[in-house]
Amino acid sequence: MWRWNPGDPRATSGVPIDSLLTSASLGTDPMLRAAAEAIAEGDLADALPLLAETRDDPEARVATVEVLGRAAADRVDELGDLMDTADRADVLLWLGHALLTGALRAHGGTAEHKAAEAGLDDARRLLKAAAELRPDDAAPWTALQTVAMGAGADRETKDLLWTEIHRRAPHLFAAHMGRVRILSPARGGSEEEMFAFAGAAADTAPEGDPLPAVLALAHAEFLRAEYKRLTAEGTMAFIADRTLGRLHGEAVTELFDLARGWAERAAPHPRDVQAHHLFGWAFHRVGLADAARWHLTAVGNLYCDVPWAFFGDPRRQVARAMEELGVRPGGAG
Repeated sequence: MWRWNPGDPRATSGVPIDSLLTSASLGTDPMLRAAAEAIAEGDLADALPLLAETRDDPEARVATVEVLGRAAADRVDELGDLMDTADRADVLLWLGHALLTGALRAHGGTAEHKAAEAGLDDARRLLKAAAELRPDDAAPWTALQTVAMGAGADRETKDLLWTEIHRRAPHLFAAHMGRVRILSPARGGSEEEMFAFAGAAADTAPEGDPLPAVLALAHAEFLRAEYKRLTAEGTMAFIADRTLGRLHGEAVTELFDLARGWAERAAPHPRDVQAHHLFGWAFHRVGLADAARWHLTAVGNLYCDVPWAFFGDPRRQVARAMEELGVRPGGAG
């Protein structure tokens, strides 16, 4: 019988709790994390077998290439040198992700904006080439959806990309995360279609899959948009934070039931940590301490930007929640 585990509050011996947290962007698989660290030191070729092993597993492939792309964002030229010695579709996919990472990092002045646009355009070109070489692969299309968001593509383009993704991998977690964000009011969608999409994804998710957590993302997107609206209208930040609605009553019950259903039947998944953070954020937000504690204990010492970064520095947001709940990063529950 599944039940919330309240965990074991542990002292941090005076060490700031946020210093004990590391980003989940390096991946949760030890071999993948080791590969990312090796790439940072200039050893790229040894990571190719990890990517090759994922060709028949869309979830693992997208998660793996995201990590490898972030790790190689500053080594694009070296990555390009692998084009003639390795599987071309794999290298194009990896290179597209590396360029996408670099483009999304660029911000600020006019020169940086132009560099970001150029990076997104290069990423789009390479990802399309990867998709042509391996037509059944959902990973290039998932990355192209992110490119479309970054480039401010029109809705028709975004809808066509979603159709391509869904045809290849109908329950792909990362793609659903991106689609929820595309449908958010902040990006030209609406509250109604965002929640309808997230709810349908949760209802049709395979048994034991963490996909229902995308409904928590929809709530986070809604609250972030409301917070921005209120503060833009002159409401003081702390007052705006206290007047936000939506995440209460039936909405909380629905999330609780979805989280319980997943936890009772969960099978290992590359996005487990992300799902725990989404549910953990939601339950902490509404004061369901035992539920939030259970989820945030499950993440170990890994924090995720989404959804915590919507409301401040993500590591500090997670650390604050863990402190309030008596969870030590990496501690057993």
